[in-house]
Amino acid sequence: MAKKRNRITPQMSKTIAESSPLIKKSALLKEDDTKNRDILEISLEKMKQNPFQPRIDINVQSLNELISSIEQNGLLQPIIVTKPDKDGNHTIIAGHRRFEAYKIMGKEKIKAIVLDNVEEKELAIYSLTENLMRENLHPLENAIAIKHILDQKIVESQNKLAEYVGFSKGYVSKLLNLLKLPSTIVKKIKEDNYKDINVLVLLNKIDDEETMNTAYEEVKDLNRAEAEKYIKTKYLMRDKDLNKNEKIQIKSTKSKISIDINTKKLSDKKQKEINEKIELFKQEMEKLLLEEEN
Repeated sequence: MAKKRNRITPQMSKTIAESSPLIKKSALLKEDDTKNRDILEISLEKMKQNPFQPRIDINVQSLNELISSIEQNGLLQPIIVTKPDKDGNHTIIAGHRRFEAYKIMGKEKIKAIVLDNVEEKELAIYSLTENLMRENLHPLENAIAIKHILDQKIVESQNKLAEYVGFSKGYVSKLLNLLKLPSTIVKKIKEDNYKDINVLVLLNKIDDEETMNTAYEEVKDLNRAEAEKYIKTKYLMRDKDLNKNEKIQIKSTKSKISIDINTKKLSDKKQKEINEKIELFKQEMEKLLLEEEN
């Protein structure tokens, strides 16, 4: 009997991430700096966002709750920023939500700890790892941040980035796979706050966008095991089993019809004959389409 594989839960993922050397360094650095460094009050006008910050948008309700907490209890933890650049501006390393809350509250200054000699790679990874450990952050946001770091060549490879943030190479690969989803699906999963990466990766294997949207609506309220089984059975395995011996496969939706012809084992003569027939077929279809337009 095959041994059942244990699934990585969100809590396990967080534990794995926290064990990564770079995150340990980040957490230790923040703790030490809070104890040993002066806390300064810095003008909000002298702050700028971390260009590697994954968060696309900040939940309004969550931000309002933070504002209420600050009004009642004050700022419990200063934000962390880099030393000023040549223009006198500090880049936020940690505390973007606190910074946004202070702006909304009309504050002019915020308490901050300034870190010296923060390299660009550290700035990118600190920001990413801080957000990876937040359960309310959508995986799409982390995927965008990871791609940005890789595109900018801040980290030399996808595997190296996985090592830095403490996740498996497969998990990082799955995150990046989310960026291949069509915009219609992306919009829906953001509106629904749907976060199951494994299900979304499976959805991405469906060729047709319209079918993919239908499949998403059918599985979005199922648990992971049910959703995976449903997609594999209805949209992936079925097509594979039914079509594996067919020479011609036709896929039809409301907006298009596609025809795939397997010519792998055909002779040059037979392939030429098929191409000629396809050209005749194409001409006939174009006539029909023109008739419909007129």
